[in-house]
Amino acid sequence: MSEHYQRLEQMFHSAPIQDLLPGASMKVSEGRAEYVLDIREAYFHAAQAMHGAVYFKMLDDAAYFAAASLEAEYFILTKSYNIHFRRPVEADTLRAVGEVIAVDNGQSVAKSVIYNSNGKVVAQGEGIFVKGPKPLTSLPGYSG
Repeated sequence: MSEHYQRLEQMFHSAPIQDLLPGASMKVSEGRAEYVLDIREAYFHAAQAMHGAVYFKMLDDAAYFAAASLEAEYFILTKSYNIHFRRPVEADTLRAVGEVIAVDNGQSVAKSVIYNSNGKVVAQGEGIFVKGPKPLTSLPGYSG
């Protein structure tokens, strides 16, 4: 595994928002990322299923880190992301897989899919990611 991928994983785990989703894991490789999360009741809306914010976080992060794996100098930003919900989630272990599908004119397009423990798709989406102004080495979570 390259040092860049390891540092991206470190950045994921050091982000303050991760305190809200304990136990999450992220694996980054070239043009690909995998995010695993055990879903708990704390992530539910009033109808006792996973809130859309958690779907978004998993999908966006999987696609984001897939795209970030291809940019070794700058922090990238999500320009847009569209979600398609397929089924509700109650307590389960979910796996979101992100993959870069195109790189053009300084933009990366990445898709991601969330699978439940039975291998069924619960949500999917696609986003556009662009290079931001901050060097990765300026970020405490990336540089150590």
